[in-house]
Amino acid sequence: MADTGRGILDIVPASHHDLLTAPGTAVLTTIDRHGRPQSTAAWYLVDHDGLLKLSSTADRQKIKNLRANPSCTFFLMDPANPFRTLEVRAEAELVADTDFADLKRFTEAYGREPRVLGDERFTIVLRPRRIVANPPARQS
Repeated sequence: MADTGRGILDIVPASHHDLLTAPGTAVLTTIDRHGRPQSTAAWYLVDHDGLLKLSSTADRQKIKNLRANPSCTFFLMDPANPFRTLEVRAEAELVADTDFADLKRFTEAYGREPRVLGDERFTIVLRPRRIVANPPARQS
């Protein structure tokens, strides 16, 4: 079941917040029409509303896959320690970015100039179902 009432930083252990708040590249895995996984590198950000978001043009395979099956996995690996990872199993919501406002936030976060590729752009909002942080957060 998706957690729609809280932001991603409210449900990810504090030990892994830095992986979400620093610009980086994650792997988004979707399911294609044949039921096979399809993975792609993706920029991400935790937006002002606390939601974990990605951005893509409508012609990308990940958008086609998510339209047919919104189940996906978002995977981050700490570049300094490959054994420190964060997996977000989620349901994706596709939101049209008609004025490219979300794209502008992404490019600002990553220090890039906005480039509009394609006529139609979507923000992918990830609604977490399960979080897997490794190593697990220590219990006090």
